Amino acid sequence: MPQIITFPFLASINDAVSLAFNTQFSAADSRYKKFSFEGPSTGAATIYPRLDLLPGMREWLGDRVVHALSVSVFQITNKTFENTISVQRPQLEDDLYGILGPAAQQLGQTAGELPDLLIASLMKNGHTSITYDGQNFFDTAHPNPNADGSAGTIANYQAGSGSPWFLIDTRKTWRPFIYQMRRPYQMIPKFSMTDPQVFWNQEFEWGVDGRSNAGYGLWQTAFMSLGALSVANITAARTAMASIRRPNGTPMGIKPNLLVCGTSLYPDALALATNEFIPIDSNTGATTLGPNPLRGMFEAYEDEWLN
Repeated sequence: MPQIITFPFLASINDAVSLAFNTQFSAADSRYKKFSFEGPSTGAATIYPRLDLLPGMREWLGDRVVHALSVSVFQITNKTFENTISVQRPQLEDDLYGILGPAAQQLGQTAGELPDLLIASLMKNGHTSITYDGQNFFDTAHPNPNADGSAGTIANYQAGSGSPWFLIDTRKTWRPFIYQMRRPYQMIPKFSMTDPQVFWNQEFEWGVDGRSNAGYGLWQTAFMSLGALSVANITAARTAMASIRRPNGTPMGIKPNLLVCGTSLYPDALALATNEFIPIDSNTGATTLGPNPLRGMFEAYEDEWLN
C-alpha cells in the first residue's frame, strides 16, 4: 500500500536526511588543516596584512620605528558553492525513500571535502598563479633581501616532470594557504506540498550551500618541486627556505617540518622522513644502504587530493 504523504511523514524524513548530512560532514577527514590557515570571513572578501614586510625586532634607540601593514593586494574573495538532490513523490509513496540516506551522506561528504579540493588546486597550480609580489606563488625569482638588506631574489620552486611534492613550515602565524568561511554549509529542504516543484513536478528537493573560498598566504613558508624526491633536492629546498629573509636582511627563520605529496610519492617520502638507512648509489653502480641524513627533519604527509 502506498505511503500517505503527510507533513509529519516528510518532517521525519527530513530529520533523518539532515542527520545523515551533518554526521558525514562533521566526519570529513580534512587534509588541508594540517598546513593551511583557517579563519572566518565577515564580508564579500577578506583582506590580509602583508606580514612578510615586517622587519622583526630591533634595539629601541630613540623613537619607535613604525611599520605600517600593507593591505592593498592580499585579498581573498568569497564564492558560493551548492549541491542539490531530488526524489520523486512516487518513490516516497512506494517507500523507496531509503535512497535519501546514502545520498545525504554523500552530500555531507562532498561539502566536507570542498576545502581540500580548493587547497589542492592552489597547490598544484601555484607555479602558474601570480601572487602579491608580482611573481608566481611558487617561483624561481621571488624578491628576497640579502644579508646586508640589498635587493636579491630566491626560489621556492623547482621545475621538473615528476609528481609534485611540497616542503612546508607550519609553525608560522601565516601559512602558505588560507581557507576562509563566510557562511557555513547547511542542508535546506524544499518538501512542502505547496512548493512549486512539488505541485508541478512531484519533486522533493534537498540542497546544500554555503560561502567560502581558499587563497594563497605567505609563499615564504612553502616550496614546490616537480623534480625527483631525493636527498639532494630536499636538502637544496630546505637550504633555500632557510635563506629567506625579512626586509632588513635578517632571517625569517623558515624551517620546514612537513613534506606533503600524493599517493605515489608517499612511500618514498615516509622512508626519507623515518628510515635510519636508505638506498644510495655506490661508485660501482650497485644500490646499497647508507645512513639517512634527513631522518627526523620533517613529517611525511599524504594528501590524496594531489593525485
